[in-house]
Amino acid sequence: MFFRSKVFRVCVTLVFVFGFDGAAFSQGMKRVIVVKIDGLPGYYVDRFVNQRDPDTGRSMLPWFAEVFYKNGTRVPNFYTRGMSLSGPSWGQIDTGQHLQIKGNVEYDRFTLHPYDYLNFFPYYVDYGLSKKVDMPAAEVMDQLKIPLLSDAFPYEKKYTSPQLYQRGNDWALIASGFLKLYPGSPADLMDEWTMGLNFRGITADQGLRNIVGKLSKRPEIDYYDYYDTAFDHISHHNNDDASKLVELKNLDLVIGKLWLAIQSSSRAYETALVLISDHGFNSREKVNSQGFNLVKLLASEAGGGHHVITKRRLMLDYSLKGIYPLTPLIRNVSSESYYLKGQSQAYSTALLDFDGNERSSIHLRNSDLNVIHILLQQLRSGKLSPDLKAAATDTIFEIIGKHESDWQTTIEQMDEELGALHRWIETQQKIIPTLVMKTNHDRTLMGLTEKNRRLATLTNIAVAAEADYRKYLSTLHNLLSLKRDTFDSRSIKIEDVIAAGAMGDPNSVYQLQNYVAGLSDEGLSLDASKHIDFDKSFKRINYFKVLHGQKVLNNVQRDVTNRPIDFVAVRVPAAAVSGSLPEGTTGNEDPIWLFGGDDKQALLLSRQAADGSLSYRYLPISGLSQDTAGKVSFQVREWSGGFPLKFFEDRNLGVVDRAAWLSDWHTEIEWLRATHKTMYSNAIIGLNEQMDRHPLSGSEDSALSPDEKLIARFRQRQRHLTEADMLILANNHWNFDVRGFNPGGNHGSFFRVSTNSTFMIAGGAKTGIPRGLTVDEPYDGMSFTPTILRLMGKIDDENRPTSELYDLGFRKFPGRVVKEVIGK
Repeated sequence: MFFRSKVFRVCVTLVFVFGFDGAAFSQGMKRVIVVKIDGLPGYYVDRFVNQRDPDTGRSMLPWFAEVFYKNGTRVPNFYTRGMSLSGPSWGQIDTGQHLQIKGNVEYDRFTLHPYDYLNFFPYYVDYGLSKKVDMPAAEVMDQLKIPLLSDAFPYEKKYTSPQLYQRGNDWALIASGFLKLYPGSPADLMDEWTMGLNFRGITADQGLRNIVGKLSKRPEIDYYDYYDTAFDHISHHNNDDASKLVELKNLDLVIGKLWLAIQSSSRAYETALVLISDHGFNSREKVNSQGFNLVKLLASEAGGGHHVITKRRLMLDYSLKGIYPLTPLIRNVSSESYYLKGQSQAYSTALLDFDGNERSSIHLRNSDLNVIHILLQQLRSGKLSPDLKAAATDTIFEIIGKHESDWQTTIEQMDEELGALHRWIETQQKIIPTLVMKTNHDRTLMGLTEKNRRLATLTNIAVAAEADYRKYLSTLHNLLSLKRDTFDSRSIKIEDVIAAGAMGDPNSVYQLQNYVAGLSDEGLSLDASKHIDFDKSFKRINYFKVLHGQKVLNNVQRDVTNRPIDFVAVRVPAAAVSGSLPEGTTGNEDPIWLFGGDDKQALLLSRQAADGSLSYRYLPISGLSQDTAGKVSFQVREWSGGFPLKFFEDRNLGVVDRAAWLSDWHTEIEWLRATHKTMYSNAIIGLNEQMDRHPLSGSEDSALSPDEKLIARFRQRQRHLTEADMLILANNHWNFDVRGFNPGGNHGSFFRVSTNSTFMIAGGAKTGIPRGLTVDEPYDGMSFTPTILRLMGKIDDENRPTSELYDLGFRKFPGRVVKEVIGK
């Protein structure tokens, strides 16, 4: 009896202790290993986890099943927020902040500076030459003062692998990984050489070996990440399940090795293993992804005869030129240029980013700059009649007068900003020579030397940027300095007043609907008032109709439409549409116009409340146009099928009265809950995230000096200058990847198959992470970083960082924490 009562008391005590332990350590996660897998859809993992291996009777992915399904928490309704591209998506995952990087490739409209976020090769070259420390995406975040998740941990307490937002480089990892490529026997080596060496696996495989080794030997490390692109690459080129299952099984082994290493370590009880992906994949086993060449369209007469700049070479896989990866810009010459034949090096007039496959973004040179350029050419030819000469000159000065205020403001504001940047550069240039730039033999100074080299690199980037912008501003100043009464076209060099290569200001909707591509067949003509007759004088293009009207004649797949382009999206100034909106629909943010044909268009309206929360409304319209004064008009339509995003007819829309619900304002979370299982998933939120301008947190901090505020304004301006004129979305199973069209599958759209990504987490006893939990609530990429930091006790209930993180540059996180994994 005594024994039983003693045992009973011990059991009660243990239950109390373990129960208290779970509560006390609900945020007791002190070490985290983040497995980052590019392009992995959550639904795809789930399919194979729930399939049984006929030989073993176990799950086809046994470690997934054991670690995350049995011992962890899954968020199956986890989505990319914004465009389902690697560059933007990883940026949001790694920062927990609104999108600033919005493409895999971006261009600056004023300077043509290319931001290539996916090209590792130039980075490794520059790192070896001590010109770079970080990948371009990390450099941009540093300029914006937005820290990454890994920045929350001291250098000596983290281990990060090569990735898009990579900081620093470990040559030992690459060297060791390269040596591991070579098999032990000559026969095996020959087999490997014949089949193709797995160069892509060098860093990932060695990174895994390093993490497994360090988990037991380096207990002081609190943060690890492992990055692997294999699933993304195989999915682009193969649409069969068998190929993707091979990569999933490889990933399953990675999870198993990491999980076992964690369990064998001294800190297993406070360690979490996290699996996260950036986007999903649009791939079906019996459908080949079809390609459409936007470069060819833009270079054609019908598309404007543009010399088109790209960052990827067309048909790269079949081009010897593609062997050289350091070309900053690719100029695709048009043989049908209207007025710039032979001038592609100086005057390309279109910038195209087709990375992302299911979407593309297009910058066009400002249409008014085209008119000035054409008229200057005509005047310099000496062939115009006196009346035409006078009218052409008048038109040039009318255009200059129309833009004079904006251009002068740009010059004045940027002069202020570049002055502040120059003073910052001078300060850093005095400091840099005093800093330690070379690490010691035992690498204990590695963190310090990388920090110092990072400062030197950012200073060099700033020096180059200042020079490029001042060069552009000088041409703008020259243009404004022209005077009508002293104007002599023969004394003007066009390149002195129209910057070579620059796109100038973004085009308005009116300009994109009436884009001047060149002279008409009739040439310059006068109207009855002896002014230039624009309708007769110029070849003008409505790009919305041209793009959406594209169709192919040889489509052989029943499940693929013959129209490559789904819709075109542009942001419209709120002031331009306010007078045409019905009562109760006015927002306070710029709406987004979706063009899906003359009769099938939409305005995505948004408004921000005083507390910063956002609400959206979808307004079906037709016939939107903008006049020369900037006023936008359109017709509001009743709900029916066929409007962009196709919510009305989607059977997975989670509302009862579709027309009534879709005709009202709703918060972000209401939209997400109602639409996330539809074909276009979270597109309402995603399009706004992608196309809205997101102010930098802390840029209005009263503690900032006047120069710091000017530099912050300049950095925000640089982000605005990368905004394209038009965002082009492909129809289902179409892509724009003219490097070499991807037959397997693609991503980049707002389709649920492309936006649905993966978030799974499992942890030791003291992490408080639930076991065997499936979270039904939908979340998105902005939830990842605050959830991890909340589990580690580094942010509070309001998503505000601790003072330690605040000093490192972290600010309040706007996304929702996945509350289901947080201990009560």
